[in-house]
Amino acid sequence: MKKGKTVLLVTGALALILVAGICSMGLLFQSTTDNAENLYSQIDNEKIAPITPHGGMNYRYTLQAYTESGAGKNLDLDTSRELRDGAYVLVRVAPLRGVISWEEVSFDELPASVRIHYKK
Repeated sequence: MKKGKTVLLVTGALALILVAGICSMGLLFQSTTDNAENLYSQIDNEKIAPITPHGGMNYRYTLQAYTESGAGKNLDLDTSRELRDGAYVLVRVAPLRGVISWEEVSFDELPASVRIHYKK
């Protein structure tokens, strides 16, 4: 009977550790989304390349992007289609996850520290 209780106790402990691990992963991904950084860029269709399709994404843009403070960063943006050449985009990038969203914005919506890098 003692052996059965020990097995049950070990199984319960392992299940508890597994559940705690799954929950902490959820919190990790949530916190990385909360810590997402806004990057701004301009679409240049000369900087697009077809890629092996994954998750509906068929193209990769390799662009120069800028943080809200105007600091430059390299940005790889995978898309399902070719985007409008010259369009300005706001791209949200989260630690570990990478690009989590993007949207087209107008020149006037760019922070002043970013606008100086582009001509209207």
